Amino acid sequence: MRMRRTAAAIVIAAAVTVSAAGTGVAYAASPATGKAPAAAKKPASTKPTKAPTKAPTKAPATKAPAKKAPAKKKVKVAFSANGTVTAADAAKGTITVKVTSGTKDVKGKSVTIAVPSSLQIKLNGKRVALSALGAGQKVQITGTRIDAAYTAAKLVATGRKTVKPAPSPSVTPTPAPSETVTPAPEQTEAPEAPEAPEAPEAPEATETPEPAESA
Repeated sequence: MRMRRTAAAIVIAAAVTVSAAGTGVAYAASPATGKAPAAAKKPASTKPTKAPTKAPTKAPATKAPAKKAPAKKKVKVAFSANGTVTAADAAKGTITVKVTSGTKDVKGKSVTIAVPSSLQIKLNGKRVALSALGAGQKVQITGTRIDAAYTAAKLVATGRKTVKPAPSPSVTPTPAPSETVTPAPEQTEAPEAPEAPEAPEAPEATETPEPAESA
């Protein structure tokens, strides 16, 4: 038994010595070549492929409502108009004037001006209603204008309004019934009787020769 154990120990020691010598030879050869021993390559790791994910669709951006520009303040502008009345409407409370002189915005134009019901209107020095004014009268008006809307603040009128004569109704004469005259039948003349044929003239008598005298 001891012999077997000793032999086994010798074999193990020899194997260890041989393996150590081989390792030393390998390390001694690598400096001569100048190359480090190639390290064993690791197997490439396979990564699991991920399924493509869709990017979330963005909702369309809603535009903010545009801010409205602040409304411009309406400014009152004073005006004056002198001219001739062309029409006056008491129901609507307006007067239309053909302006001959005044401010630039009305001069030379035909302007319709609002007349407030509380305005004192003077005609030939007397206070009157708007219905007393009419075409043909001269007026002097002052007031204010907002854009194209004119409003009277003072109204003085002179003269008389021209009253158009009412058209007289035209009388259409009724035509008298026409008498139908029946023409008398024309008298037809009787045909003339045919002329009688003239009798033929009798033949002239022929003279008979006288007998010759015998000697």
